[in-house]
Amino acid sequence: MNKKLFTLLLLTVFVLAQFGMASAAPIAGATVTVAPLPTFSKPGDTGLLNYTLTLPGGPAQNVLVFWRLQPTNPWNALWCYDEPGHYNNLVSAAGSFTYTLGSGTVDQDIFEFLFVVVDTPDGASCGVAANLPSTATLGQASTFIDGDVLAGSYWNPPSLEVAGFSSLHVSCNTFELWGLVSDQYYNGVNWATDGYSGVNSWNAVQTGSFAPAPLGAGNNLLSWMITIPGSATGNWSFTIMPEDMVGNNWGAVSYFRNGIAVTADEKASCMNFTDVAGHQYETYVRYLGDLGLIAGNPDGSYGVNTTLTRAEASALFEKANGYTAGTLPVAPPSAACTFTDVSAGDWFAGWVWQACADGFMNGLGGGLFGPADLLTRGQIVTIFNNIHNMGGGSGAYLDFATYNTVLEFPWTGWWVVAGYPYLREAAFTDVPFGAFYVVPVERAYGIGVADGTSATTFSPDSPILRGEFAKMLYRALSRD
Repeated sequence: MNKKLFTLLLLTVFVLAQFGMASAAPIAGATVTVAPLPTFSKPGDTGLLNYTLTLPGGPAQNVLVFWRLQPTNPWNALWCYDEPGHYNNLVSAAGSFTYTLGSGTVDQDIFEFLFVVVDTPDGASCGVAANLPSTATLGQASTFIDGDVLAGSYWNPPSLEVAGFSSLHVSCNTFELWGLVSDQYYNGVNWATDGYSGVNSWNAVQTGSFAPAPLGAGNNLLSWMITIPGSATGNWSFTIMPEDMVGNNWGAVSYFRNGIAVTADEKASCMNFTDVAGHQYETYVRYLGDLGLIAGNPDGSYGVNTTLTRAEASALFEKANGYTAGTLPVAPPSAACTFTDVSAGDWFAGWVWQACADGFMNGLGGGLFGPADLLTRGQIVTIFNNIHNMGGGSGAYLDFATYNTVLEFPWTGWWVVAGYPYLREAAFTDVPFGAFYVVPVERAYGIGVADGTSATTFSPDSPILRGEFAKMLYRALSRD
């Protein structure tokens, strides 16, 4: 990034002059401690630099301060104090001065201070950094420029309505409103790790006749669980306006729902299962069950903690694509979708053939589909990626053109970060370069559809649980 020059306005009584100081030498035993610096967000921001010096005593102790933009600009003289006798024989000194950020700021610039104490004769003034011996460095402090607004998106629950993202009704009374924002910068080569303050708050507001559970600590992923009580009446709204740590925000509220009257069907409880009460995936499972996109077992359970086979996954994806048992193919639609381990009498045959025909799921090679094989986390995000690459499905919840699903979002260019389409960096240590699921993991995590199993792992080769899948499917089918 090409750095732009700062203009610093020094708001103190000290006068800055610049002369050569080739004869300056560092004072042995001198140290400096600098208090943490505030973050800049825009031109005109003012900061106070507080410091404490430890000095060895004796004559001709001169304190100099320099600044630069890291790392391309040279050090520039900022301030010095060399009044005759002022620091003579002192063993400690503390002080502060004010600095103001000028015009021409650039996001991601790192602003540094440098302190030195040298033996420049009394009466001389500050010099240029080029003449400073490297051993003159005593201490440094840095801060950064964070003037960029956040980029991101926010999502309503899955719905077949097309009235607009701020006026959608929900399928049943319990659901998740979610979103993702980023305060990072991608320069076309890699993610920046310095220079941005992070997300402070979503500033979420609910208006209406009931109050949902409060949000947790602010971060880059919003997960707002809502339950509409049976007593809810009248119009209600949900809004957010994310901001970063230095106060930058979207500038206007964004509506999940804008003053729309709650209806009787929205107050009805979602479909229930015997094994999901209190589970972390309960909301996703019950909501998708209410939509008819997932089904439970004969005993009334969903199997939230059990694994998912490839045959089961084919049925789940094609149900989201609008297919029913009566609309499935009764024979392999092509040679490429003919598998020796899938027979016409198998319950899953039509689902497998349709998923293959749509390009969502492929075989394992050698004429096999592996219907009983457990689906891994790396495979499931690959299927989501395939659905995107195929341009969505033929109808219902996977119809990108009509319903604007999340899977379409990162490649349409809406709310991207500096031209880069992902809002979270997938920095996982267990996703090796060259693996078939590398890009799918980056995309699914980057847009919020999938989460890691820890801060550094995605566990791509671990079998996915049915509860985990329900959460991914819910978010992938959400509406913007």
